[in-house]
Amino acid sequence: MGFFDLFKKKKTTDNKSVQKNISAQDNIAVQETNPTTENILKTQQQAPDNNIFLLEVLKDALETNGYKVDKHTQYQALVVNSELEIATAIVENPSYHPLLIHLMVLTIHPTYFPEGIEENLVGMGNTIEEKVQAVLHNYLTTTFEPIIDSFTDSHNPEIDFEVNNTVWHPKLGNMALQGDWNGITIPENEFIFNLLKDKITQKLTNNKLNWLKIYISKSHDRIEGECLFNNEYWEEGLQILVNYIQSVETKSEFIGLKQFSMFRKCDASE
Repeated sequence: MGFFDLFKKKKTTDNKSVQKNISAQDNIAVQETNPTTENILKTQQQAPDNNIFLLEVLKDALETNGYKVDKHTQYQALVVNSELEIATAIVENPSYHPLLIHLMVLTIHPTYFPEGIEENLVGMGNTIEEKVQAVLHNYLTTTFEPIIDSFTDSHNPEIDFEVNNTVWHPKLGNMALQGDWNGITIPENEFIFNLLKDKITQKLTNNKLNWLKIYISKSHDRIEGECLFNNEYWEEGLQILVNYIQSVETKSEFIGLKQFSMFRKCDASE
C-alpha cells in the first residue's frame, strides 16, 4: 500500500454544476478548497495540544532558517518577517490510517493575498513527532518556499516569460509525486508550468503576485483533480491536466501529482 493510499477520503465540491459539467462523462472529481480563517479556527479545536506542538515545531524550523517569527496575538498562528501569517490546524478524521496526519495550512499576506492561500497536506509517522516533522517538511518544501521567494525579485531567466511588455518570474514549488510511478516517465519540475504556460499568460492579473495550485490523480478509471488560479477554480486548466493524466499509461493502482507556484511581476516592468 502506497503512502497516499492511506489518505482514504478526499473532499469533493458542493458545487453541483461544476461537478456535473466536468465529471459526468469523464468520471472526474473536483476537489474543494475554501480558504477561510474560520475553517482553521474550528479545526484547531479538534486537537488543541497537538496543534500547539506543531506550531512550535514550525516556529523552530523557520527560525533555524533565519526568519523572524512571532506568535499571533489573537489566535494560533505565526507571523513571519512581520508580514506573512501562517495558521495551521490538524484535521482529525476517524477514517484516516493511524500513521497519517492531515494538516490544513492558511498562509496570509495583508496586501498580496489577504484571503489566504490554503493548502491541505499529509505526512506519515509512527509518533506525533514523526508525523509533524513529515507534514511540515511537505509544507516548507512545496508551498512555503515559492511563497517566500515571491517577495524577492530573484528569478530563473530560462523560465521567465513576457506578456504585453511585462516580464514575469515564475517561482515553481517542488512537484510532489504520489503513488507508484515505476515505469512511467517522471515529469520535470517545469512540466506543469510548460503544459499550462500559454493559458497562464491569459489568466494573469495586473497584481504583483499571482499563484497556481494544481492536483491531479488517476486511480483505475477515476480521476480526481483541482486547479485553482488566485484561489479561483480554473476549468480550462483542469481539463488540460485531465487530458495529460488520461494519456499516462500505467499499471499502477494510483498515481498523482501536485504543485504550487507563484508568478511575480518583474520590478523592472513596473
